[in-house]
Amino acid sequence: MIFMIFSFLGDLYFLVALLLLIFLVIPYSILTFLGIWVYRDAKRKQINAATWVLIVWIIPFFIGCIIYLSIRNKSDSSNTNRDSSE
Repeated sequence: MIFMIFSFLGDLYFLVALLLLIFLVIPYSILTFLGIWVYRDAKRKQINAATWVLIVWIIPFFIGCIIYLSIRNKSDSSNTNRDSSE
């Protein structure tokens, strides 16, 4: 009887650990790597890096990253237009 209780608790702990891994650790790891990439890319493109990292981190479901990529591409095209006109 006691073994069955400990067996059930062991399975429950495994399930909780697996759910934490899936819903917390993996998404925050991805967001951390995205934040590092956005920071380095924004610094290289001379955009306000700290603001964009916060936007990528705060806006849910990776929408912040999509917004950054669209703004980044617009700034690339405007820089190319300015360079070609000079």
